[in-house]
Amino acid sequence: MRVSRTFKRITVRMRTPIAKTGNGTIGGGKINNLLSLGKEGRAGKEGTMYLVKGLRGLLGHAMMALAKEQGREICHSSDKSETQKGEQIIPEGFHPTGACYPKNECIKHKIMGSIHRPSRIKFEPVIIVSSQAKQKPIGNVNVVHIATEKRNALAFGTKKAIQDFGERYFSGEFSLKIELLEELAPEVLKFLLQALLYMPELGLGASVNNGAGKIELLEIAFEEVQRTRAVTMQGEIREEEKTRSLWKELEAILS
Repeated sequence: MRVSRTFKRITVRMRTPIAKTGNGTIGGGKINNLLSLGKEGRAGKEGTMYLVKGLRGLLGHAMMALAKEQGREICHSSDKSETQKGEQIIPEGFHPTGACYPKNECIKHKIMGSIHRPSRIKFEPVIIVSSQAKQKPIGNVNVVHIATEKRNALAFGTKKAIQDFGERYFSGEFSLKIELLEELAPEVLKFLLQALLYMPELGLGASVNNGAGKIELLEIAFEEVQRTRAVTMQGEIREEEKTRSLWKELEAILS
């Protein structure tokens, strides 16, 4: 017995020379861009696996920055226009998320959606594991360098530590896969690709402004994917993917 599904997918291969992930959210620290998924393999020899967070948000902010340069009005990341004190949150050129739907849906909402309508794209989880792991990980896992920089700040004139923490960072190549849940109009798909190309201008992770959150794009692929799952006579589930390049379609859109 087998089932299969066919869909389109954008795969972006990228690398980061360094992306600091922050110190967690306790005590005013920045949001951590890595979520530990625990040890893998026998006795954890495949290493601790982490989920890279913030990539969808990074693409959303790239859309906002790109639209501002193009003179488009699109959804802001906030669905509120002002704070409880009446202070304006939404800058000029944007509107609250979903406020454009359905009468005058903006190009960002056509892609990302909101509470009013589901997104037309889906991000596959980006999983990373340390290159120092004793065994090669199994499955769709990106092998990168992961380390923790120990920080110890002393009070002036004393040896008393007022800050004692470690900052985690990672570097290396990883792939971001975006599945198209619906067929996108050429103009909408082109804007999505332009936003992906704009992402390196913003950086990834905490400490972006001091250069500790850089990403570089290496390759973009647009393909049709046929994913099949089958049950063997022994009851084992096997999954297979067949891909077909849609580069000519992508080339026509970009031109």
